[in-house]
Amino acid sequence: MFATGRNPYVTGLGLENAGVKLDDHGHIAVDKFSRTNVENIWAVGDVTGRINLTPVAIREGAAFAETEFRINPTSFDHEAVASAVFSQPPIGVVGLSEADARHQYKSIDIYRAVFRPMKYTFVGAEERCLMKLVVDGESGRILGVHICGPDAPEIIQMAAVAVKMGVTKAQWDSTCAVHPTLAEELVTMREKYVPPELGGLG
Repeated sequence: MFATGRNPYVTGLGLENAGVKLDDHGHIAVDKFSRTNVENIWAVGDVTGRINLTPVAIREGAAFAETEFRINPTSFDHEAVASAVFSQPPIGVVGLSEADARHQYKSIDIYRAVFRPMKYTFVGAEERCLMKLVVDGESGRILGVHICGPDAPEIIQMAAVAVKMGVTKAQWDSTCAVHPTLAEELVTMREKYVPPELGGLG
């Protein structure tokens, strides 16, 4: 599988005739309200190169309508947008990766679980799941949630609500688990994970 990115399809739109500027990667350059450098031209969705997801384009379009037609300046917040890959097994992600978090924060704590979901244990199946929490070591705020396993896209949607609200690991842990579910592992991880390259046991 290769995920090499996408190029914006802006050919034939007449942008050069209208004087609309593109960024260094060929995307239509916009401000936080989706305005281009030309006063009466706006752009939303993949051509702007922000986050190439259908729900994001919908929210950007709604913000544009609110701003332009309801005279209520509204911008969509592109931080902590959840996404999923509907592969086998599926993947769900929201927030920062471990690598990005280590670049942006002084101290990072990682919580990780690799396990076989109970429903697969009952029938002797071998499918396993990986879950990871990326936490700010100073404030305790959860910066990222990563899930690879059954129902990951469904689970990550609700995890995104908590991450968006700035929930801490302590608040996360105070939530009672629903048993037996895959998602309960998210609120029962207590031991910090240190990878072998950083001196841990892995």
